[in-house]
Amino acid sequence: MSRDYKGVTADKRIDLRGKAIVRLQTHGRRFELLVNPREAWLYLQGEEVDPDDIFESYVVYENISRGQKATHDDIVAVFGEDKDDREIALKILKDGHLQLTAEQRNEILKDKRKEIVDFIHVHCINPRENAPIPKDRIEKAILDLGINIKYRDPVKEQALAIIKQLKPVMPIRMESVKLAIKVPPSYAGPLYGFLHSSGDVLQEEWLNDGSLAVMIQLPAGLQAEFLEEITARTKGKAQVKVLERLSE
Repeated sequence: MSRDYKGVTADKRIDLRGKAIVRLQTHGRRFELLVNPREAWLYLQGEEVDPDDIFESYVVYENISRGQKATHDDIVAVFGEDKDDREIALKILKDGHLQLTAEQRNEILKDKRKEIVDFIHVHCINPRENAPIPKDRIEKAILDLGINIKYRDPVKEQALAIIKQLKPVMPIRMESVKLAIKVPPSYAGPLYGFLHSSGDVLQEEWLNDGSLAVMIQLPAGLQAEFLEEITARTKGKAQVKVLERLSE
């Protein structure tokens, strides 16, 4: 049973900066591995991650901080002779305890918070100004309220719950807008895919002159950006009318 040491020397103190330890205690023995915290966390959440990106090496330790490797006999006694290094490492990760600092966990959850902030920015407006809410303001409110972000829970589910928590501290309302758009013949074909990818197309009709008439519904936070894109792509020749604003 070969071991890929990747340059790690036994009986030498290991540099843990930027890394994390996963520890499994079983059968009266302790096994530890050095991992990249983000990749290890994502793997445990069900994401597809290459094991080579998770583990600093496949060397199994009894005590990483002291550089003490687990013995071959202990590894075989617990995991068997037929397991390769990668299988053993993943078993330790799955069954063991990933030791993350608060800073590491917050860094991992930052991306999830960003997705939630993006959702709220797109789907909500400030009803007093009838304008999108800046992302930095949304994130600051979430942090100030100490709202707990859960990596496993879907973005939309968490965002909807957070919107309710934000209402007492800031003007916020979920809203979508229904638009009627008429695109001149020379731009209708090239713009067709963009329209369908931007929101829910409720109605569409190709007119006798080759123009495209579309009724589309999209999150209110996207309206300004959407209209800018329509104007740019049609050189200001498209006709757009706001039909209805829908609070959710």
